[in-house]
Amino acid sequence: MQAALLAAERLRIERGGELLVEDLSLSAAAGAVVHIRGRNGSGKTTLLRALAGLVTPDSGSVSWCGTPVESSASFDGELNFIGHQTALNGDLDAGENLRFLCALRDARPACSLDEALARFDAGWFADRPVRQLSAGQRQRVSLARLVLFEARVWMLDEPFTALDRDARGRLEGLIDAHAAAGGLTLIATHQGFALDSALEVVDLDGATR
Repeated sequence: MQAALLAAERLRIERGGELLVEDLSLSAAAGAVVHIRGRNGSGKTTLLRALAGLVTPDSGSVSWCGTPVESSASFDGELNFIGHQTALNGDLDAGENLRFLCALRDARPACSLDEALARFDAGWFADRPVRQLSAGQRQRVSLARLVLFEARVWMLDEPFTALDRDARGRLEGLIDAHAAAGGLTLIATHQGFALDSALEVVDLDGATR
């Protein structure tokens, strides 16, 4: 049995007086794909943010390679978190947005901007201001960060939103490749998706399996 890269122990999370997560534990090793699913408002985003160290649970702990995420010197550099908001500046084009995100991350890109955009067939509209793009096109630009930045852990919040069949297939293929290379992916979504990789499911509407 492989040692866990990311582990959560007995998480309890309340927001606005509502209990979202109670006594939840998980252990995710290299190559795992974890699907956090549940109805709207069930706490998928909150749980994902807690696992990323962006939200402090009311009780319980999250660790990276045995070290609490809040005190891990390496976790931030190993994480690629893409939220359900694209975090793109509407006045900038795709390339300008990605260059800005590179500067914020202070990391050397794993490939060129053109190569990253091409993985999601986003090059042909890359010189348009993002505010002129459709929701699906903006999502493609946002997801190009998965290719642009090397990270062992991907955390994706509703990544399939607004994507057409072609873009969904590209993302599914990328997740499978990441798992095959020993990466860890956590996906919070109520939507179904098709992967060759085995899924571990955290069901916030019921039991975890």
